Amino acid sequence: MRSHTSEPRLIFTASLDRVAATATPWACGSPDPQRQALAAALRRAIAEALTDKQREVVEAYFFQGESQGEIARRLGITQQVVNKRLFGAPRGEKMVGGAIARLRQALTVAAP
Repeated sequence: MRSHTSEPRLIFTASLDRVAATATPWACGSPDPQRQALAAALRRAIAEALTDKQREVVEAYFFQGESQGEIARRLGITQQVVNKRLFGAPRGEKMVGGAIARLRQALTVAAP
């Protein structure tokens, strides 16, 4: 299994609940229609494709910049559970579950 700690991650500036519908999660200063469409697709995918527990971890990790350990302590769960909610767990030859995989699938289906 690959370690996800060395991969760069985007840290968004706000929780999705606090971001205006017309704003992009990564706070783009220019009104680029393509970025706005991507932001809207991401917002929809997070709202529709994730469970409440996955959404909570995704927002904390990507939007608030918390580490997996910080999220685990705050939620009273282990860091391994946080990692599984974000990236899934190996089952046989495949990775199953995980918010990132669900988002990737939702965004791939939503793409024109």
